[in-house]
Amino acid sequence: MITPSPAPSRALTLIAAGALVGGLITAAASSTAVAADITGDFQAASPGSVPSGWSVATAGGAATVEDVPNTVDRSLRLRDTSTSAPVTASVSFGATSSTVIAGFRLRADQSSATVGVHLDSAGGHSVTVAMGANGRLYTYDGSTKVDLGTYAANRWYDIRVVAQPSTATADVYVNGARKATALAFRTTTTALGSLQASVSTADTGTAWLDDVRTVTESTPRTWPHIGSVAPRTARQIGDSKLLIGAETLDRGYTDYRAFAPYLGELGATRTRLQAGWAKTEKTKGVYDWAWLDTIIDDAASRGIKPWVQLSYGNGIYPGGGGSGLGGHIPDSAEALAAWDAWVSAAVKRYKGRVTEWEIWNEPNLAGIPVKDYTDFFIRTAKLIRAEQADSVIYGPAEAGIDVAYVKDFLVRLSDQGKTGLLDGVSYHPYNPNPDDAWTYEQVDKVKALIEQYDPGTVLRQGENGAPSRPGSFGALGDLDWTELSQTKWVVRRVLNDLGRGISSSVFSISDLHYPSKINSKGLLQTNSDKSIRYAKPSFYAVQTVASIIDNTVEPIPSYGWSASPSAPLTVQAFAKRTGGQQIVGVWSGTAKPSESNTRTATDLTFTAGKFQDPVYVDVRTGAVYDIAASDWSRQGNTYTFKNVPVYDSPVLIADRSTVKL
Repeated sequence: MITPSPAPSRALTLIAAGALVGGLITAAASSTAVAADITGDFQAASPGSVPSGWSVATAGGAATVEDVPNTVDRSLRLRDTSTSAPVTASVSFGATSSTVIAGFRLRADQSSATVGVHLDSAGGHSVTVAMGANGRLYTYDGSTKVDLGTYAANRWYDIRVVAQPSTATADVYVNGARKATALAFRTTTTALGSLQASVSTADTGTAWLDDVRTVTESTPRTWPHIGSVAPRTARQIGDSKLLIGAETLDRGYTDYRAFAPYLGELGATRTRLQAGWAKTEKTKGVYDWAWLDTIIDDAASRGIKPWVQLSYGNGIYPGGGGSGLGGHIPDSAEALAAWDAWVSAAVKRYKGRVTEWEIWNEPNLAGIPVKDYTDFFIRTAKLIRAEQADSVIYGPAEAGIDVAYVKDFLVRLSDQGKTGLLDGVSYHPYNPNPDDAWTYEQVDKVKALIEQYDPGTVLRQGENGAPSRPGSFGALGDLDWTELSQTKWVVRRVLNDLGRGISSSVFSISDLHYPSKINSKGLLQTNSDKSIRYAKPSFYAVQTVASIIDNTVEPIPSYGWSASPSAPLTVQAFAKRTGGQQIVGVWSGTAKPSESNTRTATDLTFTAGKFQDPVYVDVRTGAVYDIAASDWSRQGNTYTFKNVPVYDSPVLIADRSTVKL
């Protein structure tokens, strides 16, 4: 009999506010208190008020909610006018010995005052992130100051702290990049209880705090926490089958300059772009490539290979086709001739920087007959190959997995002897449960069609994601979502795809601002002006996948496993191409991701394993735990792991050599 592990304590603090400051306030923390959910929104607070749930000390000035100048945002402002008294603001989440993941945005009006944010215990500041009076961000490793780089006045910084009371250590991230790891607490404690921000007593200045979020994550077992997965940039990884979407830039629904700093930090090695005929050719025969040049060159500088979709029409031509989602292909003689000229010019311009192209977006959603799409595909692909003989071409980028549409497309290509123009079939399988058996049954049918009509053509999941809040624009937007369920959904989809050897593209890097409403499928939360507020938990979870599952590993098909108690788990296994050490992902994929992180202790047996020193990785949080020797055993190639905490988000049993901390 296996007893389920206790449900993890989980507290979420969401306070849309505006700055983090560091002072010298201590928060009393009861050793028996239970970490509690704290929710709030500075946007709803009245200007001049102290936000509900916060405590302030204002002998040196004021700490109130205010409108941020030149924006529509409202944040917590700390204004220090004294050199002999501090200004502080603090909020308690209840004492907890669990891991605390704290996120917030911090901004200072100057770079000449010390502004800090702290995670506190009853004994004082345990973790500090601060803006120094010398224009440098810093933290502490014990009592030693650790530099985190420069900062600029009047600019927001997205900060994430992962603090582990069990080891009295912390990791610090700035704008999606891990800047310091395994930092010793300033004040050792077994229980953190509050977050505090302040301006230094000796300085005067103004700071803003926003989007304060704390989540507590209980240790899933008594296994020792040994660190967190080290993020790797796209340039460090080099190549993988994990891709990130940067769509809709052609229509201005996102801002490349805003999300670009996060792009390489994510670790995905390719990004999907739409080339934007209508954006490029606003006057007949005149092309302005400057916007796309900037994007493609910048992405390449970050180690990311663009794959470019030639898609959407141009309204300056009669019959020029639709210029947005569900748009029809051009159909007049003038428009088709202009399309031909634009495609040839695009490929000629970018063939030294782009090798992968995709023709049109979701023609089945637009109701384009297969015959018309196929003929249009052939027309366009021939133009691409004429300019770039070694190009890689994908189609039909269909909505869902429409097996009949793919079949008719392949049949017509084959009948015309044009299958050589097609290198890959891409599809967009949106469904509430990313493990839904139907999805991969259709994928297998498409694979069979490819083998029949065009062997060697590959499959690519070209666009997929889930919203992070209810009421999102587009697919799945009618369902309830949170940042937690989005994170689980994304990593389940990606690992399902990668475990089958399919390239997987996450939609999208940033929230998208459609004319009617926001599509919240982004890994980055945005402001109304499309600038970035903060990296969502899904960003860091994808970072973890990118760091571990790159092209140095390969999927293991038909991996042998069993579970006790018996459960319909999803298992996707990988092995290092050199050495064969394994990484096995396990999760419950029977339903849409839930809002619970309750884990079930499960015995897992792998019949053809290869592990020398196994560790447990929670993909969602990036936390890595050593599996106690008493909880795993080996008989030949059969490995058994006892009481593994399993839930509806992927965990990995991985050889330690495959996981860099």
